[in-house]
Amino acid sequence: MDDHHHSHRDHHEAQRLERMRQLGDQSPAIKAMREARLEHMRTHHQGRNTPRQEEIIAAALELLNDSGLSALSLREIAKRLNIRAPALYWYFKSKEDLVDYMAEAILRNEFGDLQPRGEDEAWQVWLRLQMIRLRRAMLTYTDGGRVVAGAHMYPATTLSVLFEQTLVSLQSSGLDLETAYHITMTATRYTFGYVIEEQASPTPEEAAGEHVRAMIAPFPLMARVVTELARSSQDEDADFAVGLDYIIKGSTAASS
Repeated sequence: MDDHHHSHRDHHEAQRLERMRQLGDQSPAIKAMREARLEHMRTHHQGRNTPRQEEIIAAALELLNDSGLSALSLREIAKRLNIRAPALYWYFKSKEDLVDYMAEAILRNEFGDLQPRGEDEAWQVWLRLQMIRLRRAMLTYTDGGRVVAGAHMYPATTLSVLFEQTLVSLQSSGLDLETAYHITMTATRYTFGYVIEEQASPTPEEAAGEHVRAMIAPFPLMARVVTELARSSQDEDADFAVGLDYIIKGSTAASS
């Protein structure tokens, strides 16, 4: 969003706040809402969340773990914080806006210390580690894959940092920018998709159920795979790494 649009929007916001001041100086509720909005505007321009925003994000993440993304609602978050639901709109313009901030919190917890590839570190090793970290971050929360994969670059700025550092790390190893971009997007989208599928898939016990076996009976190879995986102790970490290694090895061969 360009600076002119921000300035125009902030001008109207300031006018609205002034009207609130004129109409509601004697109302504690109006005064509290005005002060909350002013605090939000100040910290927004400084690239920080207000303490109240952080409290709301934390409550939303707790509710996400308890109920999943589909059941997440501003009403339930407000109930958890013992406030009225409309008050949340002073800090987040919509549920979708709040989910973006939740994605940023999830990523920031994992990638707050992200550094580009070291000079003596192979880009393949560095990239593999970052995709493992990305998957780990999303798995921290119920439906974390859906939250992060659907996030916008702002306010989920850590996602932008991850992309930028990946491009820097691949390009500094000798890859051209276009190749680095395609490798970055392929590895990231694989990780997003894997986690979303992982979090939505039936458990091994569910996959071994009678109705599942009946459904896949006409497909013998699929039935064999599902049956054997359900019977064994499924190692999602290893399965994820195998697919990621195919991407990295293929990318290495194609860029040589």
